[in-house]
Amino acid sequence: MSYSNKQNINILTALLTAYGVTDIVVCPGSRNAPLAHNFEQHPAITCHPVTDERSAAFIALGMRIATGRPVAVCVTSGSALLNVLPGAAEATYQQQGIIVISADRPAAWIGQNDGQTMPQPGALTSFVETTVSLPEPKDDTELWLCRRMICEAMIRNAMPHHPSVHINVPISEPLFDFTTEQLPAVKPITLLDMANTADRTTLSGIIQASRRMMIVSGQTAMTTDAFRNTKAVVIGEHISAYGNIRHIDEILRMATAEELNAMRPDCVVFLGGNTVSKRLRHYMRSLGGDTIYINVSNDGLLHDISQHAQYVARGTADDFAALVKDTDQDYLKRWQDMEARAVARIKAYAPPYSQLMAVKMFEEAIAATQATVCYANSMAVRLGMAHATAYRHCNRGLNGIEGSLSVAAGMAMANADSNVYCVIGDLSFFYDSNALWPQHLGGNLRILLLNNNRGAIFGMLPGLDKSEAHPTIVAATHAMTAEHICQQYGMAYHRATDATSLTEGLNALINAKAPRPILLEVMTDPDEDIKAYKGMI
Repeated sequence: MSYSNKQNINILTALLTAYGVTDIVVCPGSRNAPLAHNFEQHPAITCHPVTDERSAAFIALGMRIATGRPVAVCVTSGSALLNVLPGAAEATYQQQGIIVISADRPAAWIGQNDGQTMPQPGALTSFVETTVSLPEPKDDTELWLCRRMICEAMIRNAMPHHPSVHINVPISEPLFDFTTEQLPAVKPITLLDMANTADRTTLSGIIQASRRMMIVSGQTAMTTDAFRNTKAVVIGEHISAYGNIRHIDEILRMATAEELNAMRPDCVVFLGGNTVSKRLRHYMRSLGGDTIYINVSNDGLLHDISQHAQYVARGTADDFAALVKDTDQDYLKRWQDMEARAVARIKAYAPPYSQLMAVKMFEEAIAATQATVCYANSMAVRLGMAHATAYRHCNRGLNGIEGSLSVAAGMAMANADSNVYCVIGDLSFFYDSNALWPQHLGGNLRILLLNNNRGAIFGMLPGLDKSEAHPTIVAATHAMTAEHICQQYGMAYHRATDATSLTEGLNALINAKAPRPILLEVMTDPDEDIKAYKGMI
């Protein structure tokens, strides 16, 4: 027994059988011959040769109806794929979706008058719910991507309404090297629906077996109040609705290898949403091994931030919270102690005059209030996550610098009776300064502008400082200030250039009354900003 030497085909073959696919209708062709070879070689798969692709898709549908199991149809590249559309559409509308597997030519040959080449991803879009086009893996990330894409398609096909799905497989030449003796050991990602009694019981068993669970809540609309009384480790930065471990970036920066090993979870649950801390994402990806990974998702879609997902639990955070038990208390205490140490070190650190000092003093000044605070992306939100004392908003959907000031302006216009603060860097501010245009924008919008005349965060990327493009092109060095912009829009303007003027400016920003927005521009040196940030821990 030997299989193709194409890794994407071998991963696909292994996962199809893991998801219970035992019948595949195979149409003739050369580009899909490596796929046909693998399917014929696998002892758990029965191949059903059918020449006409139009008929083949309907035959797959008939087998799906008769067996109640997932069934695939495999075609070669080009117009062969188009011929399965009627059958795939019928299967979707009958809620008996089939799995369409198409071989494809490498992307470089699309549109170059090479035989049987056309843009295949998206060709069935209106009639399948998921289309994935697999990479030809060259590294571990692409191997993970290949697995994840196949699992996404299979999970979608297993939804209660059973839509058809399309898995496109680009295959480069040589095609006919069948030298692989074993398929890779690839674990499927299992969909568990918390509304289904059997699935809920399975999930509950996994949770009950965990002694050291770590729940991660990103910036998400999912309700997490249910976790407030749960004695479990809940990682949630200040852009998250809830978390009893808020300073994960600082914890991971200061913890020793021995401490991290003692704090190692046996189960990681991701509730969805974006995170600020790259360290957190890298930490989850580094665990691997025997750690179980569960992705809780309202719609059952996979968001595999850990690269190790094993389960997708369809349901809400509240549904999941109802199943969670108290974790090992020694494990919980280790995390709580590290959180306390991180907070203590952040509070004790007295930064020199810098953007860090400005954010620290600002957050301390509003700590006792119920202020609405919006942080812009890049350095601003990273400083904010260290010093915030309550929920803070940030545009973390795509993490771009655009629109941060506009969102804060919109929040201020919709809530004219209370102050809305926007903490923003210079590039983000000048990019979005048209947000100040509306004449009915009131004095409840307060802007803390952190201006070091460039995108200073780029100075923290190792090696970039060696590029001549760094200061002018990448970091966009400039000499602009907001003073004349404030004059143009009739806004109160204050400037800080040292600790004394910063104290005075913050007092005005927070306490002054004004008919139009108030802005405090904190002028700092970018190199000093980086030193201050790195010196925090």
